[in-house]
Amino acid sequence: MSNPNLFPGDLLQTPLGSAYQFQTFSDYIAKNGLQGSFSKNCIFCSSNDTKNLVGDGSFKHCNRCKKQFKAAYIK
Repeated sequence: MSNPNLFPGDLLQTPLGSAYQFQTFSDYIAKNGLQGSFSKNCIFCSSNDTKNLVGDGSFKHCNRCKKQFKAAYIK
C-alpha cells in the first residue's frame, strides 16, 4: 500500500554555514548570562586537539577521532 505521490523527494538541505546556529528564547543567555566556558577535551577520546564548530565553542570537532560533539560546560 505504498503511494509514491505522498513524498516527492524534494527536501531542502540545511546550508553548512547555518547547520550549527543556535537561537535561544532566553533573555539570560542572549545577554551573555553564561559566564563560563566549554571544555576543549573530546568527550569520546579525551583529546584536546579540537576545533569549534560554532563561535561560543559549545559544539566541537575532534581532529583526532574525527567526531563532532556538544562540549561540556565549565563554570
